[in-house]
Amino acid sequence: MDNRITAMTGHQPHPGSGRTGMGEKAKNIKIEEIAKACGVRYVKVVDPFNVKKMIKTIKDFLKKDEVAVIVTKRECRLLTVRRARETGKKIPKFQIDQRKCKKCGLCLYMFACPAIYREGNEFKIDENLCTGCGVCAQICPAGAIKVKKR
Repeated sequence: MDNRITAMTGHQPHPGSGRTGMGEKAKNIKIEEIAKACGVRYVKVVDPFNVKKMIKTIKDFLKKDEVAVIVTKRECRLLTVRRARETGKKIPKFQIDQRKCKKCGLCLYMFACPAIYREGNEFKIDENLCTGCGVCAQICPAGAIKVKKR
């Protein structure tokens, strides 16, 4: 729900950015505060890159007998990568250990990361497209995805 940073829209100003369309300073509107002001009792802010916490929150909120709002907040990973490049910070890159990989395809077909691809019978990660978010490593049931050693 949080549109603070949306890579696909070109990072334009919006009510949560603290800037108007003309670039002037404006009040930063928080979706979670709006939900609470509307009487929503169950409001939680979650980092969508924390897969376990995200899944737990969704399961918990599905049990509620009333409106519940989950606000996901995380800077667009492309901006994080850009800032890291500008400052010389290293972004972790991930790789798939082919000996551990069970070829289930969860990383490619369910997660649908553009850096993950199939080559023959192997799943691989394109180092040039990997943004180092680490979600793939969290969702791999075989534990085959790890940070690549430099």
